[in-house]
Amino acid sequence: MQPRIVIADDDLTIISLVSLRLGLARFDVLSAETGADALKLIAKSEPSAVILDVKMPGGGLETLDRIKANPVTQNLPVMMLSGERDTATVMSAMGAGAADYMVKPFNPDRLLERVNRLVASSAMVWPRGAAAPAAPVWEL
Repeated sequence: MQPRIVIADDDLTIISLVSLRLGLARFDVLSAETGADALKLIAKSEPSAVILDVKMPGGGLETLDRIKANPVTQNLPVMMLSGERDTATVMSAMGAGAADYMVKPFNPDRLLERVNRLVASSAMVWPRGAAAPAAPVWEL
């Protein structure tokens, strides 16, 4: 089964670029333009990792907080992909639980390397067929 990635960004060019690069590497990429839509996709698609823009409708940091607050998704690896490069924003994201932070503009091949690392480090196994899992199932 292909690893699934959810990307949320309000810039359709970024979504297209990320989807193309990851798609060529045989990832299944699902996209959203808002934090709320990303959370819905995460709940129903059980991704291996998530990529969030900091400045999008619904807020990337707020979406990250909601992912990390949910016991089912708290260990889901999240990469922030943003034009925001100030230290305070980067530290806020990393402090809130982001596994990685990449600044736009970015090298698509470098993005692929970092996404591969996120997916490889993910120990989460989603319970298949469960409509709303109560807790994560971990692979040891």
